[in-house]
Amino acid sequence: MTDQEKVSAAFDKLPPYFIWDNFFGQALVDKLLAHVAQNQARFRESSVASNLTDDKVNRSVRISSILSDFGDLKAEIKNRFKTAFPEVVAQLKAPGFELAGTEREIVAHGNGAFYKRHIDTFTGSSVSSVRALTAVYYFHAQPKQFTGGELRLLPLRHSDAETNYLDIEPMNDRALFFPSWVPHAVMPIFSDSSRFVDSRFAINCWYHKARS
Repeated sequence: MTDQEKVSAAFDKLPPYFIWDNFFGQALVDKLLAHVAQNQARFRESSVASNLTDDKVNRSVRISSILSDFGDLKAEIKNRFKTAFPEVVAQLKAPGFELAGTEREIVAHGNGAFYKRHIDTFTGSSVSSVRALTAVYYFHAQPKQFTGGELRLLPLRHSDAETNYLDIEPMNDRALFFPSWVPHAVMPIFSDSSRFVDSRFAINCWYHKARS
């Protein structure tokens, strides 16, 4: 295989990822469910970035709602993601980097919600740092009242009819880790429940590295 063929093949290869089940434990899941229920009115509609500085709601690309306030749970959740960082880097067999900080948000996906193909390095950057590693942590009420909502990991090469992909099920208390440059999507959610607490909830956490 020539060097050009190797480069081309790399664009069709599925990306690295790491799944960590039972990441928080049910006690913290229960606290998170209580937190989202108490703060339902404070969730705002999710936006998408059309460039590095311009965020707008675009319901043809993304439907969900977001809460950035973790209340009394902030320190515990931040510390759990931070302490997991060395193990995640080792499991991904990724080049290590000095952690320049993290950012986190809670996302709710109800019936009909989705997020089309995107990458995370396009948003969330600052003057001094950039998103390098993405974590998506799933939690939901029991019994689960929705279907769908898989996170679809995709290769770098884009096609209109994508057939090379990997769907990760959003299981309760599961964390999924992958490089922030990886293309991914949230598949549509289907639910007969109108209760907000029955949504597919996730915590998005981004690990930042300093700009070169």
